[in-house]
Amino acid sequence: MDAALLGSLDRHARRRAQGIATLSTLVGPPERALTVWTEWIQRRGSSVVIVDGDDVRAVVSAWAAALARERDLLGDAEVFVVRSQPQNPARTLQFQGKTAHQRRVLLEGLTPPQGQSATWELCRALLESPAPPPSGVLPDAVSQAIARAPLPALQTLMALVPAGSTPALRVRAGPSDFRALRTAAALCTAAPALTTGCVLTAEALAEHLRREESHVLAMLREGRLDLPEPELDEDTRGLPEAAVASTRVRLRQEGSSEQVVALYDSAVRTIASAYRDANGRARSEAEKFLHARLQDHASTRGLFVLNGHVDPVGGGRRLEVDLLCTELKLAVEIDGYFHFRSPDGFRRDRRKDVALQCSGYWVVRFLADDVVTRLEEILETLDTLIATRRGELTGKEASNGKR
Repeated sequence: MDAALLGSLDRHARRRAQGIATLSTLVGPPERALTVWTEWIQRRGSSVVIVDGDDVRAVVSAWAAALARERDLLGDAEVFVVRSQPQNPARTLQFQGKTAHQRRVLLEGLTPPQGQSATWELCRALLESPAPPPSGVLPDAVSQAIARAPLPALQTLMALVPAGSTPALRVRAGPSDFRALRTAAALCTAAPALTTGCVLTAEALAEHLRREESHVLAMLREGRLDLPEPELDEDTRGLPEAAVASTRVRLRQEGSSEQVVALYDSAVRTIASAYRDANGRARSEAEKFLHARLQDHASTRGLFVLNGHVDPVGGGRRLEVDLLCTELKLAVEIDGYFHFRSPDGFRRDRRKDVALQCSGYWVVRFLADDVVTRLEEILETLDTLIATRRGELTGKEASNGKR
């Protein structure tokens, strides 16, 4: 792990602690950049919320939902209220065990802290709620605050929760996703203490920097951390252990379900064994994991079908596709390394591609190995294809891929 890059991320954290808005922008090969980010986040003991849209309310809501899963916000509200009051040995504030009416009466007799009226009002709304929400569920008072004004609500939550106890935010943005970066910059500016980062290829950053000068571009330059290209290894057989370990940690940091993590581990084991005994299981396990990963996100849930079928235009044999999206006419095929060892298999795949293209489908192929070692690159490619295809089918410019 590059100690210099980790040290730079530590410096970014110190800037945030000083109230300086900082967007950590890791520039370079996506998987290597994410390995650095994942290691740094793991050292800090944080979780990560992934967002890939430009809707400020949706982004703040996703982050707040993750916060509610990790913390007892009602408990945080009680601590905030108690600590905001002058020391009084003759009086001990106690909210637990009291009814909503009793808590309301108790709060009315307290003095709101100066300069923190918004946080005080949120605390009141939380503590005066007739019934607390189930554990891990975002309280209605917080949802309503975000609906009214998402950025002030974010500021209020950051003030409510102890420093260093909130999830980090990673914004996914490709070359055409400048609005997502604008949203990230707005969040950083509103809540400088919020750990926010993004990963861009050098090409994507160059595309953004061609735009007219703005506060967003200034933040990208100021938070830029360049990662060198990895040295090529002539021996490419076998899965890189570091990439696998980093992806597994990242899945957990990002709140992936246990099913998704288990499918990832299964795909890793099967692909590793395929190097010793080539068979179709490696590809099959990679398909299952990638499908589950896409199903784990609301924006692509239900979009792809595993092992879907297409009746080709003009007749002929029905085609089975590893991951099929009939809505956007996208066909995703997962190839094991042994696909390229058989000339007949290679020709068969090309004929299948032509038949799908003649039926109006865009076809994209990924190596099964890359599903477990270059996951982020695959997801970004799919984001781009989904956004472009939607734009083409609706006659609108595709500005943002969402997964």
